[in-house]
Amino acid sequence: MDTLSKTEIEAALAARLPSYKIVCTLHADGTLSAILSGPEADHFAITGIVRAHHRGPEAIAKLASEILKEMVLSRQGIKGARLQTLADDNPPAESSVYEEGRSA
Repeated sequence: MDTLSKTEIEAALAARLPSYKIVCTLHADGTLSAILSGPEADHFAITGIVRAHHRGPEAIAKLASEILKEMVLSRQGIKGARLQTLADDNPPAESSVYEEGRSA
């Protein structure tokens, strides 16, 4: 089976990820990059996809699953980083109340 074209890959991924706009770029080394733009300004970029490894509908379905997993992991990492930043920026209210009570 031949390697899918850019248009075929975009269409196959878009069918499996309907809420995202998919734009693929083919590179001279045989790899593919995909930019997924979704609702609420979500953007994901995937680079270095070896096209030769993704031939046919089953492989495209597997690629879409892998992309979704990476998106979920990315969101979890961002959420965790945001929560950590908030925790670092805002010390717990209990400690400041306690210190105020002690010094008064």
